[in-house]
Amino acid sequence: MEGVQDLGGLQGFGPMPSHHDERPFHAKWEPVSYAVALLAAEKGMWTFDAGRHAIERLPARQYIGMTYFERVLAGMITLAVETGAVSQADLEARAGGPVPVSRPLGEGEAARRDHPGFEAGDRVKVKALHTAGHTRAPRYIQGKEGTVLRRAPLARFPGEAGHLQAAQHEPTYHVCFEAASLWSNAELGATVVVDVYQSYLDRA
Repeated sequence: MEGVQDLGGLQGFGPMPSHHDERPFHAKWEPVSYAVALLAAEKGMWTFDAGRHAIERLPARQYIGMTYFERVLAGMITLAVETGAVSQADLEARAGGPVPVSRPLGEGEAARRDHPGFEAGDRVKVKALHTAGHTRAPRYIQGKEGTVLRRAPLARFPGEAGHLQAAQHEPTYHVCFEAASLWSNAELGATVVVDVYQSYLDRA
C-alpha cells in the first residue's frame, strides 16, 4: 500500500531525534494493548499482516500524529470492529465519545501460484506495485533490479494474509541491490540486501 508508512529512502523529513530513555513502554496502557493485540493474533482472530495493514489504512494526518502504540491500538480497534468482535457503537458508548478507525479494507493482491522460483545468482526485478492492498515490498526497491543471494524459509504472502484471506506460503529471497541504483547520492560500491517475497519478483 502506498502511504505515509512507507518512508524508507525518502528525504526532507529533518533529523531523526535520539531518545536516551530506552524503556519499551512509557504509559501503563501500552503493554496491555500490545499484549491483547498479540494474543488476538495468536488465537486466530486476525493475522499480524492484517494488523499491519489496519495501521497502514489510518488517515495520513492521524498516522503521523500518533505514537507507535497508539497506532497499534487503533489498528486493533479497527480489526475488532471489522471482524465483528465488537461494534463501533459499543466502543464509543464505553469510551464516551468517537473512536477513530482506519479506512475501509480494500482488495488484496493474490500470490502467484505458478511461480517457477529462483536460485542464488539469478538476476531479478521487483514488480512496481500500485495497490491499495497490503504489501511488504518497500517503495524504494520497486521496479529495481538485484541479485538473489539465497532463498529464505516459507512465509504467508502478505497480500492475502493482510486481508484475512487464505494465504499461500511462499519463499522470500535475500536480494542484493546496488545502492546507487536505489538512490542517486549513495556511496559507490555500497549494497543493500532486502528480503523480498517470491510473488513480487520477475526475472530481470
